[in-house]
Amino acid sequence: TQSTWGTHLFWNQRVMAGTGVVDENPTQSSFITAIFAFNLIIGVGALSLPYSMNLVGILLGSIMILLVGVLGYVSATFVLEAIANSSAIMKLDNERVGSGEPLSESLLSSENPTSDAPPEDLFQYRHLELSKMTDLLFPNWGRIGFYFVICVYLYGDLAIYGVAVPITLSGFFGWDYRWFLTIFSACMIPFVFLNFQKTKWLQLATLTTRNVALLSMTVLTIRFIAQGHGSSDVRLVRPTGLATAFGNIVYAFMCHHSLPSIIAPMKDKSAANRTLLATFILVAAIYLVVPICAIFAFANIENDECKSSPGPACRLRRLFTQNFLSFDEQWLASFLSLFPVFTLSSNFPLISITLRNNILILFKRLQILSSNPRLQYLVCCLITPIPPLALVYVVRDVSVLVGFTGSYAGMFIMFVVPACLVYLSRKRLEERLGYRSTHQLSSPFQHIGWIYAIWVWSALSLVIITVNNIMDHI
Repeated sequence: TQSTWGTHLFWNQRVMAGTGVVDENPTQSSFITAIFAFNLIIGVGALSLPYSMNLVGILLGSIMILLVGVLGYVSATFVLEAIANSSAIMKLDNERVGSGEPLSESLLSSENPTSDAPPEDLFQYRHLELSKMTDLLFPNWGRIGFYFVICVYLYGDLAIYGVAVPITLSGFFGWDYRWFLTIFSACMIPFVFLNFQKTKWLQLATLTTRNVALLSMTVLTIRFIAQGHGSSDVRLVRPTGLATAFGNIVYAFMCHHSLPSIIAPMKDKSAANRTLLATFILVAAIYLVVPICAIFAFANIENDECKSSPGPACRLRRLFTQNFLSFDEQWLASFLSLFPVFTLSSNFPLISITLRNNILILFKRLQILSSNPRLQYLVCCLITPIPPLALVYVVRDVSVLVGFTGSYAGMFIMFVVPACLVYLSRKRLEERLGYRSTHQLSSPFQHIGWIYAIWVWSALSLVIITVNNIMDHI
């Protein structure tokens, strides 16, 4: 056997590109899978949720967080089922006899009581990226729309991370922003050539620092309130800033674009839905406790200047960690001010790998550099991080990009695409088999009403966000 870098590149390209390869030796535990999902969800959005919730009021903000969290989990289970359904469709298409008759029902565990074959006979979980499934299930216009949305969202993500980390480091150390951007780029780009499992230790380290930071912020905020500071005079409902808050909340729950890569190495894939449920519940609890405490503590403080030295507390900031700059425990304030660095430095490789996989599928579909797979893989790895990092060398203000990424592109990736994929995959599979079937990877939300609810929610959200944006600019 060879163990060369070229072979490693080719193997990554073949397995991680979402070409339908089955992972024959999955080793990732449910706990590690939950860590990946947790780290991917808890990003910079968590730090701006207190400010966003304050814009719309505690009650309305809490309702929005719970609603997006529940529907986000429903959509996540749709992604997992769509992957298994698409894998079965690919196998059925490959094994269909020349007469066009469907395969025998004995190949599938279904509603047919005479079937005793295990679901694994047909429903093997293959590593299929969202783009691979859209190629299989969507019409041509749907594929074009998907590639546009996924690239806008993921490139936007990388640009946001590329700005946030260097700016945080620049503010902390006082050095030039571009120096830190160069260092950040040099550290992050090599991870694009790897897969999710290769970043496991980075994710574990990030989980530790992230939990310590979140716990510290919560404890300090509660202590601040217990000492008699803060105010109970908070708004319950305030419609101003609805679009900003919605986009941020959607952005804060997003993990759907990377679920195929997270779940693929998982050893017990029948536990995938339970693992995601536990992760979403934990995330939702954090997203409720931290913002509510922050609003009671800092929302009504008159001081609007946060100094990096011991002094009076300041009004709630757009980035919650900045509220601790003036605390007496300066060592802890310094640690919390670097929290975005820990958070985003672990998310950048995950987002990059997901974007690389989808670009690689697009290259294969368009037969770009198809004669040289290694060169094709190398080019896809390079064009993933370089454009957004080059952009933020010139442009630091990506606030418009954040709003568009979360409110529009994020809504499509999180809600519309998963619902369409599971609807079309169920329909196509029923056509192939001649009857409706469920399996161990099926979503718990089998009723068609859940899909319609996601579509209606998305349409209403799109209208409300657009109207709110127009009203804000009139």
